[in-house]
Amino acid sequence: MSESFALKVVAGFCLALVVALLVPRAGWGGDSPPVGALLSVAALVTVFTTGALYLGLRRDLNLPTRVALYAVAFNMLIVVVKFVLGPFGLYEVNRTVDLTSQFPIDDVVGAVWTAGLVFFLYLLGYYLVYRLASLRIRRLSRDGGGRERARRTVLVFVAAAYAVAGAGVALAVVVLVGGSSASIDQYLEFAFSSSVSVLIAVALAGAGSLAALAFRDTAEQAEVVADAALLSTLFWVGLAFLALYHALWVVYVLVITAVWPLKVVVPK
Repeated sequence: MSESFALKVVAGFCLALVVALLVPRAGWGGDSPPVGALLSVAALVTVFTTGALYLGLRRDLNLPTRVALYAVAFNMLIVVVKFVLGPFGLYEVNRTVDLTSQFPIDDVVGAVWTAGLVFFLYLLGYYLVYRLASLRIRRLSRDGGGRERARRTVLVFVAAAYAVAGAGVALAVVVLVGGSSASIDQYLEFAFSSSVSVLIAVALAGAGSLAALAFRDTAEQAEVVADAALLSTLFWVGLAFLALYHALWVVYVLVITAVWPLKVVVPK
């Protein structure tokens, strides 16, 4: 990442940090974050961070507009999962499950530990997408008519990879909540039948497919301009954004749980 690109990213995430700190404290009211508050944060975070991403990919890396838009859409879905669906599900679970004992997500250690574990699972899924996309494209492009075969088949493989990663995220949350509650059955019911969990799975699968499209078109661009480093550069840029989103999430979840404290649920 060039110095110019890095400055754009730093500026974007600094503005997103201000949003995470201030918007939840804007007097929304209620005993849990209103959907409007969650959407407002996500919208502003998306504008600032993906705006920096788009400008960097187009102006600093000279990637095609289509690649930049795929990358923006991929990151937008990640923001929706982490800053809207995740917090909404957290407070939904807290109606019946005590999240304030043994492993509290509303303190620094609990939030950082959770972010670290979930980031590892996102990293695993993202790396699988990158490897499957790049290897499949290069292998098939060596065959006659392989490019079109690659375009048709690569999305199936990477969508499956991200579905596996999404299942890993769900499993991690089950372990986290189960470790802090005597009633894991209640959370299992949420994790596997809740409309929010379905939306999370759909969003992650969509993010994986969009990431694959970005890698695919970047591989083609790399051949056109004879720059083999373009694909790995896009990988590292995407990884940096994933890490920054998880760091921002730690601040965000600490802010919203301070404004809307989690409830102590007493098992019946």
